[in-house]
Amino acid sequence: MCNVSRELLVHYDRIGLLKPKEVTDKGYRYYSLKQLYLFDVIRFFVDAGMSSCEIKEYLENRSTDLFLDTIDASLDKLRAQRDLLDARIGMMEKMRYLTHRMGGFPKGVPRLSQWDDVWLLSTPASGDRTQEGYARAVSEHSDFCRNTAGTSKFPLGRIVDIPDPHDARDFSYTKIVTWVSKPERAVCARLGDRLMCKPRGTYAVILHQGGTSSVWKSYERLLAFVRDEGLQADGPIYELDVNSYLMSDSADDYLLHISMRVGS
Repeated sequence: MCNVSRELLVHYDRIGLLKPKEVTDKGYRYYSLKQLYLFDVIRFFVDAGMSSCEIKEYLENRSTDLFLDTIDASLDKLRAQRDLLDARIGMMEKMRYLTHRMGGFPKGVPRLSQWDDVWLLSTPASGDRTQEGYARAVSEHSDFCRNTAGTSKFPLGRIVDIPDPHDARDFSYTKIVTWVSKPERAVCARLGDRLMCKPRGTYAVILHQGGTSSVWKSYERLLAFVRDEGLQADGPIYELDVNSYLMSDSADDYLLHISMRVGS
């Protein structure tokens, strides 16, 4: 009648959550009709996300007021789980979008592209280009994304500073960033200045193939393209991982989408 396995009923019996009305010498368990309704109560709160211990405590103290308090707490927990799932789905959709879309673009060829607003979670970086310094910044960023924003650090990127546009070898990372969907207003308040917007507009873009040891060559091509087109830089350089160590253990396979907002 309840479409439940024997194993689950034995488990409920063992923990004292739902004990049979009678157990025969041969081990058969018999339940009363009233216990059918008790099982419905248990199943209801299992679906609400409560543990067996929490359900047992509730059954021992059932009342209308306790029911309402329990429902409120369960709704808060389920909404938090839903928000976490939505964030993870959004992360995977963005990773899939980048991998599909950028994989077909020509590599190393600058061009102009129109972009809408892109929302980013950011963590300041010291500008230290050592592996230790970068790893420390990424670690802090990952901790912020997971524990404060409730999301993953992917799709991962960086904001790049090039003090001398004629010497792209001299670059540093000022921020570690993650592309996210625009959060609701309440979430925006919690994130504070760690939430930033890459504004809509015309961007000079280039798709770099390879690791960070050679990325300065793509910066150089992009900056030369902007000068040759008679354009002016309007903001920093943004760099977003497309293919990374998630797809390959060889830096030769990595793809980095590099963009800079420009104006005439």
